[in-house]
Amino acid sequence: MKIVLSLLILFQSLQSYSQIVYGSNKYIEYHIGNLPVIISVPHGGNITPSSIPDRTCNDAVTATDANTIELAKEIDRAFAKATGCNPHIIYCNLKRSKLDCNRNLADGGCGNAIAETAWNEFYNFINTAQASAQSKFGGKAFYIDLHGHGNPIQRLELGYLLYDYELANTDVMLNTSQYVGNSSIRNLVSTNISGSSHADLLRGNFALGTLLGNAGFPTVPSKQIPFPQTSENYFSGGYNTARHTSYTQTNTVNGLQIECNYINIRDSDTNRKQFADSLVSIVKKYLKIHQDINFPNCVVTSIAKTKETNTVIVSPNPATDFIQLTFTENAKDFDVEIITLFGQTVLTARNEGSLNIQQLPKGVYLLKITVDQTNIMWYKIVLR
Repeated sequence: MKIVLSLLILFQSLQSYSQIVYGSNKYIEYHIGNLPVIISVPHGGNITPSSIPDRTCNDAVTATDANTIELAKEIDRAFAKATGCNPHIIYCNLKRSKLDCNRNLADGGCGNAIAETAWNEFYNFINTAQASAQSKFGGKAFYIDLHGHGNPIQRLELGYLLYDYELANTDVMLNTSQYVGNSSIRNLVSTNISGSSHADLLRGNFALGTLLGNAGFPTVPSKQIPFPQTSENYFSGGYNTARHTSYTQTNTVNGLQIECNYINIRDSDTNRKQFADSLVSIVKKYLKIHQDINFPNCVVTSIAKTKETNTVIVSPNPATDFIQLTFTENAKDFDVEIITLFGQTVLTARNEGSLNIQQLPKGVYLLKITVDQTNIMWYKIVLR
């Protein structure tokens, strides 16, 4: 068995830094975070490789959600500014005409092998991010699938997987098991500490939509706009929201789809920054109220210092059977983990310079090295 390793690209972001792992051809990228927030951006890419034909299967929708990648980067910046930490963010850089990462595999990749590889990487990175956040924050991770809509009404649309006519029901009806069971925040209904019912979480005083509305961003559903009219082409949430939230009974992550209007949110650098700052403040408040999450203040460690004091050399490359780890200076303590893209740790070692990987199945893994309990380095490894 051979192993190919590539050091993840690091970048400085205001007071903190994130680490990035790329999928094949850099079509998918995962910004590894340290907050209980996971954001996916499936429709903002603009790469159009000739090796992937344009999607035509099953009445494919190919419109790009303009400036959603730019908006997610501002949200990342705003979290770093507010906490010193970063959310987990997964970007699809392929144009939607080539791959739709908010559809099932058949509809999203239309049978093209390269597109399907990228599709699987996108979903595996989300799985990894959620497993990491759930483990670190006691099962209280929060997921956002970020989109942009072209509807004429300039307001945010929050998709909890409930249709417009369902949201028009009374609070009593929305609180029944039928509607709670079909909601992307199903787990939050039973675990929130605020005593909020399902209807409260959708459009009560401390619903996410109400908090956004209070900040000057009209939102449906909310206390201000309890439900959309059936003629307004409301987006209730899609494949990602169903797959990666507690709507799926094997998943306990709460979350939703956020469809952002263009004017006043996505249309300029200034508006993207203003919305991002507000969203971060509101998400922090929302998660504190309902789940008592206190966002950490991350220790700021410059990239230059990390490279100078605890640089790691992984060898041989390619390797067989064993990975040898060597540090440029003596580290007091280091832990090593090999993690699948589904977030499962399959191999660990402590203060050891050699890892036996000959029993691992072929595939893609993440190698995580934690030095002196603070400096974390990530590698992408491919076992062939």
